[in-house]
Amino acid sequence: MQIFLTLDINSAFWSIPLRIEDRKKTGFVTQEGHFQWTCLPFGLKTSPAIFQRILSNILRKYKLTDFTVNYIDDILIFSKSFTEHINHLSRLLEAIKTEGFRLKFQKCTFASDSVKYLGHVIQNNSIRPVKDNLISIKKFPVPKTQKNIRQFLGKINFYLDYIPRSSIILDPLHNLLRKNQKFIWSDDCQKAFEMIKSLLCSQPVLEIFDQDLPINIYTDASLEGIGAILKQTQPNGKEKPVAYFSKKLNEAQKKKKAIYLECLAIKEAVRYWQYWLIGKSFTVYSDHKPLENMNLKSRTDEELGKENLEADCLSRNPVLESNDNTDEQLKIVNLIKLEDIVTDQNKNEEIQNNKNKLIEKQSIFYKKIRKKEKIILSEELSIKLLKNIHENLCHIGIGQMQKTVSPLYTAKNFIKNIKKICTSCEICIKNKSRGHDRFGLMSHLGPATKPFEIVSIDTFGGFGGSRSTKKYLHLLVDHFTRYAFILTSKTQSANDFIKLITNITETEDIGIILTDQYPGINSKDFKKFLNDKRIPLVFTAVNAPFSNGLNERLNQTLVNKIRCKINGEGKKRAWTTIAQECVNKYNDTIHSVTGFTPSYLLYGKDVTILPNELKQEISNKDWIRDRKSALENTMKSHNYNKTLFDKNRKYYEFNVGDMVYVENGKKINRKKLDELRIGPYEIVEKISNSIYRIETGHKKTESNLFHITKIIPVRSFDEEETEDEKVT
Repeated sequence: MQIFLTLDINSAFWSIPLRIEDRKKTGFVTQEGHFQWTCLPFGLKTSPAIFQRILSNILRKYKLTDFTVNYIDDILIFSKSFTEHINHLSRLLEAIKTEGFRLKFQKCTFASDSVKYLGHVIQNNSIRPVKDNLISIKKFPVPKTQKNIRQFLGKINFYLDYIPRSSIILDPLHNLLRKNQKFIWSDDCQKAFEMIKSLLCSQPVLEIFDQDLPINIYTDASLEGIGAILKQTQPNGKEKPVAYFSKKLNEAQKKKKAIYLECLAIKEAVRYWQYWLIGKSFTVYSDHKPLENMNLKSRTDEELGKENLEADCLSRNPVLESNDNTDEQLKIVNLIKLEDIVTDQNKNEEIQNNKNKLIEKQSIFYKKIRKKEKIILSEELSIKLLKNIHENLCHIGIGQMQKTVSPLYTAKNFIKNIKKICTSCEICIKNKSRGHDRFGLMSHLGPATKPFEIVSIDTFGGFGGSRSTKKYLHLLVDHFTRYAFILTSKTQSANDFIKLITNITETEDIGIILTDQYPGINSKDFKKFLNDKRIPLVFTAVNAPFSNGLNERLNQTLVNKIRCKINGEGKKRAWTTIAQECVNKYNDTIHSVTGFTPSYLLYGKDVTILPNELKQEISNKDWIRDRKSALENTMKSHNYNKTLFDKNRKYYEFNVGDMVYVENGKKINRKKLDELRIGPYEIVEKISNSIYRIETGHKKTESNLFHITKIIPVRSFDEEETEDEKVT
């Protein structure tokens, strides 16, 4: 990089507003009174992390991370040319302006060949400590106590990357910090103290790592410790250091053979710089000749044979050998072995008969597909590999599987088998919240063609305390006219629902009642009442409130009306009185679906807002015609909603005897890590195209009713796909 720029956001934390409900958490008291912050304060413990997250997300949002980094409110831009620099700056300033931030001009540096950033000087692809910081280290007095040593180490730890063999040099100082260690400032301590200061104050310079340049690692080991230097050959041909690494040996390691220590140095250096090395080719240099031709696999009697990796194994072996390394940072899980591929290809007649048309490298046959060379596998081995990858990478989905495997391997039915493995995985089906096919199209109970042909019941509570001891509102809605009847009470007992229905059955005949599964409605008394009245009762499925969507939507409407009425009036009245007024107003308001007021459709009541002198008498003919129009409007609305609902869903017909998974109760009743679905269970009865009775072991019959949208079929890997499920 040739050109750099640093920006500082003005009053950074104060640019972030606090939610009104959270401002009380920042309250403080002064002599002038009680105050609360309206924006993010500087003294809050989490403020730096919050701002860092916000600004980092902004850089990602506007796709600026290829040339921009930030540490809290300090922003750094790096560019290869002036033209590129102007483009980078323009994009960043536009993002900052759009997000509402301002910059502090005095603290900004533009188009410079070197900048100071976070205690470092960055210049022309190199980095070195800021000279002002090194002066305080140079003048640091000789430590007199353990506290002084900690202070000194705290100052220099920030710059240890510039010092080769730093851990070994500082060993005498670290020994003084051990528990129960008597403080004695020895000659070794003084020597280490002076050497570290001398090395730092000699203005050390490191090159910035470039992923496109060659990587060389030089390692060394002694009885004191191990060390390494990562160097890169620059475009001018000169090799320069990028980073240093060193580590002390414990007492057990100091007793090991030299070959062990030299190999340990390689292993620890590779582990330390793994974020740079994985996926790259690099060369390791060691002055220990026996390592050059050593076969680690043959040394089963030593730790080298079972615990260490060769330094370049990450990049030079296309399929890594298995390794029992317990170091999690270095462990690489081997999902397929090299010998498995060789054996598989030797048995593959198609490969053996077409060798001249394939590419052979290191006894492995590749096929060139769209300019990419891919290892050829049999379908059997590819399925084994795909299952291992799917499970090992925490059950990744179809898209990620394809991106992970397709660039490297090819096999018969490769893409098809990826989908089958992901869709048939029981763990995925029972635990993933996304990525499943959505079954079941929208169905319709009815439609109701006349008043009270279909009615639905619902109940909701939480009203206690508003000048009434009653807590529940019970609602009955006529599906044809959308007319609503309510009853308020202290309970949700069968008697409450019986009373609500009796108010209607005294003058009208009810065809069908649709309802959710409440204890009072599910009771023997209520069912006996309906049986005596010869009124059929239809329950909605478990955890499927949308099955009674008309009531659910009206619930929200009425609660909103009641809330507005209570909080909008100056005087306080019982919520039960206001609820009845709101229901009456609802019945006299034009419904958005039918196009008419429920009162007009049910009783022919004129509720227009015209003066009495301008009102026209409503004839029976007009009323009958308008009822037909209301039915047509209802069907148009249903068909429109059905189109939206069915858009991303599949038609699927379940049959009696099918094994399925069902939702594990309501989300609110589950723990965070509980299975989302349980089963498999058997379908024992098909109630309708949408409702199925499933044998889950629940004692109540109605609790075994499940909506098709809450069901997922059990699929085996060998199951054939239907035409609309095939992957092209």
